[in-house]
Amino acid sequence: MKNLRTPFLALAASVLLIPFSVCAEEMDHSQMAQTTKTEAIGKAVINTVDTDARSVNLTHEPMPDFGWPKMTMDLPVTRKVDLSVTKPGDQVMFTIKLSRDKKYRIIKISPASDETPSSNTGTVQP
Repeated sequence: MKNLRTPFLALAASVLLIPFSVCAEEMDHSQMAQTTKTEAIGKAVINTVDTDARSVNLTHEPMPDFGWPKMTMDLPVTRKVDLSVTKPGDQVMFTIKLSRDKKYRIIKISPASDETPSSNTGTVQP
């Protein structure tokens, strides 16, 4: 019986890891157009909000300024963004910026019904 346990465990582990390898292939950014722009505005649907980690998971529309196709991704937000007014299912406009440390962060977010994201908060400016 012990002889069957090891191959079974190896098979089970490989089956469980297949989705992770597929996700990694789908998120290959090397095929995306290179750009010199460091800031862009996008439209997205919020999937999850993690206030403790100061991040959101969102599905954004194509972002031509960065050469990005439509995709789902986790993005950190700056301290100035008010996540208390953002919830899963919200359609939003957001501004994302490439920081000096080469990480993308959301610096502005607002409801998608607005023309542009508000100034560093989660609410609409008058």
